[in-house]
Amino acid sequence: MERTVVRCAEGHLFSTASFPLQNLRPARIGPGRLMRCPQCARLRSAVPADLAVLSTEQITQALRREAVDFLA
Repeated sequence: MERTVVRCAEGHLFSTASFPLQNLRPARIGPGRLMRCPQCARLRSAVPADLAVLSTEQITQALRREAVDFLA
């Protein structure tokens, strides 16, 4: 299963198994999703991280941290 590296609103990096883009009628809701961050344990908006600006170590650590709950 492919994992997506995401960044929460506090800047923490972690991964999730699924990060679908959702639509609400003809308008897109946006790139962010509500997830429980494994570092701060709070419900935060998370967006896919730009892998081009992350180091290999940051990506590796993010892939080890998995989102607690996928909510929306």
